[in-house]
Amino acid sequence: MGDPSIYSSPDVYEPPAGNLEQPVFTDARGTIHRIVLDGVKINLLSTKKGFMRSGDLHKNTQFDFVFSGKVELWLRKDGNDVKTIYGPNSFIRITPGIPHLFHFLEDTIMAEWWDGPFKAWYYKPYRDVIDAQFKQMSAK
Repeated sequence: MGDPSIYSSPDVYEPPAGNLEQPVFTDARGTIHRIVLDGVKINLLSTKKGFMRSGDLHKNTQFDFVFSGKVELWLRKDGNDVKTIYGPNSFIRITPGIPHLFHFLEDTIMAEWWDGPFKAWYYKPYRDVIDAQFKQMSAK
């Protein structure tokens, strides 16, 4: 589990209101379909090779399942970035309070959900990487 004091860090902030609630969100990276099934929020993501997503953290456990493609997951643990690659049929469990970022190495289809009410906080160092990379990839 991450350090609960991270939420008071100047590197952690709440995303803009409504930014994570659109039922379908599409941009240059791909598409996110957001559904609620029996009270569980589930995101279905289609993301193009080379792009990044997330750069956030949660107070509950996040689960991900990779249906197809390949993704490199960055986790910020004890001041270090731990990077692990996952492929098709991979199940991922991200503990509460751990900043994470997904870097898509191939076109990827995956799902994500949480073990409690969904709420995200952005982690500035990862969001800065995502924003810079998004601008660069979108310009191509």
